[in-house]
Amino acid sequence: MEASRLLPYRGAAYEQLLDTLYATPVDQQCWPAFLEQLVRVSRSRSARMLVLDRAAEQVTSSAKVNIDDGAHRDYVDYFVNACPWRPELRDKPAGRLYSTYLDFSCRQKRFYHTEFYNDWARQLDIHHGVCGTVHQAGEHTIQLLVQRTGGQGPYDQSDTDWFNHLVPHVRRAIELTRHGERLRWRGEAGSLAGHRPYAIVGAAGRVEYLCERAEALIANEPELVHHHGRLTPRQPALRGRFQQLLDGVLAGAGRGWNHAGGALAVPRPGQRPLVCVVSPLAPEVSRALLPGSGRALVYFHLPEQEARVDEQQVAILFDLTPAEARVARGVAEGRDLASLAGDQGVAIETVRGQLKSVFRKTGTSRQNELAARILKSPALRPAEPPPISLA
Repeated sequence: MEASRLLPYRGAAYEQLLDTLYATPVDQQCWPAFLEQLVRVSRSRSARMLVLDRAAEQVTSSAKVNIDDGAHRDYVDYFVNACPWRPELRDKPAGRLYSTYLDFSCRQKRFYHTEFYNDWARQLDIHHGVCGTVHQAGEHTIQLLVQRTGGQGPYDQSDTDWFNHLVPHVRRAIELTRHGERLRWRGEAGSLAGHRPYAIVGAAGRVEYLCERAEALIANEPELVHHHGRLTPRQPALRGRFQQLLDGVLAGAGRGWNHAGGALAVPRPGQRPLVCVVSPLAPEVSRALLPGSGRALVYFHLPEQEARVDEQQVAILFDLTPAEARVARGVAEGRDLASLAGDQGVAIETVRGQLKSVFRKTGTSRQNELAARILKSPALRPAEPPPISLA
């Protein structure tokens, strides 16, 4: 126990730990490195950072060190809620870590008789831990858990105080990460939406960012509802279809164009329908906090605005070469391959080869399917307004 009271509040190892922690907002791959250093500095066995739902019952993403993938999957799938400390942890104030040896009603002797220990922790030689909620915002709860073996002994009060000296730094790193992601969404999603009103929607359909144009549109559009952090059409008949689009996009977000999204026409009395488009966020924007959950881009097209296919955005969205993007744009605009070949001054066989590559990259196999995918994507932008004549 004497050695455990020597955890450093300063010195080279502690400063390196903080340096790695504050690198996480710009490089999320630093989270495992931070956990690895945390284990070493705190004389522990293993550590995990879990991103859970608001109720802290389901793990949505995680980072870990010194726990093999199979054991971690078993923990995420079942043992996270079989842990004897978890029911009390939900009721403990956030912003602190708690020693499983000192701060829970499940004492050590009782712990050794639990399913959690005998079927999971025992084979990993996990006997003691500190754990707690380090951040909670929106639909996410983020918890930090650090473990020791039986030979390393429990975390005493001085150990727990050391971790709680570190927790505010962890919270700041997470908050900086979220702030950086919002700035990135503002830039990248705004570009992809073609300067239309847009929102970034995350897990459970919760709006995580709303641009100023979208705020103004929703405030003046009675057919759209933004309530309790969720955006839906007002008409009940449209809500299910909107949610299906969201669910499909979110399920494959960040893993390619398995679901290219779609468009929903929202009727407006006395006006043409408002078109609501749900699309994957591509190129992929880094997930908030830790890798895991995806995001969807929801943007609105006002039918009174003429539209055009933005060739540059087609290239960005689908990772096409400039020549492939020209072919894709031409197909979306209804051009035939012969005229496209003539415009480029190449043989029609060359254009057919480019089209074949476009099919592969966009996950399509026919020209009409390709056209629909492009016209439902953020590459369809409002046309530039005509110049103002001073004559």
